[in-house]
Amino acid sequence: MAGFGQDELTLVEFVLHPDQISSLVYGRTFQDSMRSEMASQLYAATDQLKDGILAFANALLANKHATVAENLNDPSCQRGSRALQKLATIQTTSIEDARAALALAMMIITYNDITIGASTLPIARSALLQALPWKQQLIRATLEDTDPNIICILFVEVTECIVLGETPVFRYEPSQENTIVDRYYGVCPELLPFLYDVCLLCNSVRSGTASWIDVSLGIEWISSLVDQWSPEAALQLRDEIVVDRDEKQHFLLQAKAFKSAVQLLLLQIQRTPLGDALAHDKAVQLHAEILDVMEQGVDRPNYVLFPYFVACLDNFNVDEDLESPLLETMNKISNGLAPRACQSMAAGLRHIWANRRRRPALPWFECIDQGLSVAMGP
Repeated sequence: MAGFGQDELTLVEFVLHPDQISSLVYGRTFQDSMRSEMASQLYAATDQLKDGILAFANALLANKHATVAENLNDPSCQRGSRALQKLATIQTTSIEDARAALALAMMIITYNDITIGASTLPIARSALLQALPWKQQLIRATLEDTDPNIICILFVEVTECIVLGETPVFRYEPSQENTIVDRYYGVCPELLPFLYDVCLLCNSVRSGTASWIDVSLGIEWISSLVDQWSPEAALQLRDEIVVDRDEKQHFLLQAKAFKSAVQLLLLQIQRTPLGDALAHDKAVQLHAEILDVMEQGVDRPNYVLFPYFVACLDNFNVDEDLESPLLETMNKISNGLAPRACQSMAAGLRHIWANRRRRPALPWFECIDQGLSVAMGP
């Protein structure tokens, strides 16, 4: 491949090997197409993607084989820094440029999950803004036609926006034919617009710009739509997409956990004794659903870190000894492939818990101080 030295090609071959793809993605039905698409895009946009793929490949190699020395002359952190600079300077004059920006952002975000653990909201937002003029062409009716990175980046942005009190770039409108669970990040695309709406609700409560009646009506409207969404029915409609029985079961459990996470977030916005009691019960249910996902015993990420984070938001009054098993559970969920993001999420929870102990009458999202930086892992 032009533009790569021999040692660099070895790294690229490592990250594109089927064994590595299978360790990152849940679902045998998707790995071959993911590998070929990554290789084709890297070949077509070598200049834009080179530093990103090499930084990510080095980080993944070091994560899986700690004794393996750095294969490049300059450290992977320098590659990561150059990849960030490249993302900031990409000129998106075509849909191919937009796809390259999304792919580069995804590489940097994954590199960050492994090595740094800083908030990736600016990265996700930059890529989405660059891709915005081609939104309709990037989000299509079927999985095969939808850009493979945009759903994940939308998810990264909306989850960090919820925690940090920001507003996402745009509200995702899924087609009825989109797949139930994305194989990269495990998120249900159908629930992304409701997470966007939760962002707006939290921000209106934070800022005091909406009356409590308006907030209550918003909660009621979103809740009715989420309650109506059936993971079982959605999966049945997509029978031809997910053909493996074990994969179907895993996706169904993931989808249930994501649905419960959105329902729990809505309950947490309600500052009433009844809402608090219902939120506690829903958090207990969500913990059990996450356990069901983990008991599948797959040798790759389970992709329920975000639901686990949401479930833990209600644990602020428990003994602080929870903090150690908290991080251990997060690393199990991610199969050890997002160690820095897990540390960042655990630190974010500690920050929220500490403030809630001082101000228990406030919902968690009103107990976040400026300057909090959280990388919400996959």
